[in-house]
Amino acid sequence: MSSSKIVKAACVIIGDEVLNGKITDTNSKFFSKYCYELGIKLTEICIIGDEPEHLISTCKRLAITNDLIVTTGSTGPTPDDIAYDCLCKVYDDTPLCLSKTCVDRMERFNAPTKRLSGQALKDHYRMATLPSGLNTSEDYPLETSWVPVAGIHNQIFIFPGIPQLFENLINNMKDKFKQMFQLKDIKYKRYYIKTEYGESSMSRILRDLQNKSNKTSPEIKIGSYPHWGLGFNTISVLGFEEHDDLLKELRDEVIQKLEGTEISAEEEEKISEQRVEKETDDGYKVVKDSA
Repeated sequence: MSSSKIVKAACVIIGDEVLNGKITDTNSKFFSKYCYELGIKLTEICIIGDEPEHLISTCKRLAITNDLIVTTGSTGPTPDDIAYDCLCKVYDDTPLCLSKTCVDRMERFNAPTKRLSGQALKDHYRMATLPSGLNTSEDYPLETSWVPVAGIHNQIFIFPGIPQLFENLINNMKDKFKQMFQLKDIKYKRYYIKTEYGESSMSRILRDLQNKSNKTSPEIKIGSYPHWGLGFNTISVLGFEEHDDLLKELRDEVIQKLEGTEISAEEEEKISEQRVEKETDDGYKVVKDSA
């Protein structure tokens, strides 16, 4: 492994509406790909409700072993929007304070004082009441938006949950994260192989290849992904770019021993999104498996 540090990250999706099935979480999938592209090792994804103690304890636990914690959701004006208040309590030195910068941007972009008054305006400003102090940051990645990305101890970064907004904001935080974590030296590389062998049939082969790769780096991962009903499985060979010679060797062994064919990441994603919607005369197709 190179001298560059492996940066570890975790993602916390906040919202009862995710847990009760009202909305489908897409932010964690987007963040997973985001980490992959930047060479960040994503260690955990948590989905929790709008429950203060659970959020605080979860982030305290994650802060022990992760360099970066991204949270999405619960940053709005209503009582169940608890992110700013609770995440300040992960550390002992982080008060909440109404941000003049955020209020000024609010006024510039959507003029709340012309639309709201009294309690409604006060509630609107809950979204501008942010972590403050020496160990906090306040970024505005989008030039045409007042929405902030609040940071605490350069470790926890708080994003809204609306997918389009989250994606735009975090994409525009790439330069900051690259600088903070010196990410330029680490990149992932992945190969996909399609095979008709079932998981039981190829288990021993993949285990031997994983043991072989572990001698070089524990960050090299060999995984199998069943595509039920489509008649084949996919093997993933994943590691750092600096190990590409070994990754190619592992890929070629998988192709040879499992009668496989290499496919692109785009093909694998399309396959993963497929569903078998009707039965054949003999029932659903099954993957070849000698076990």
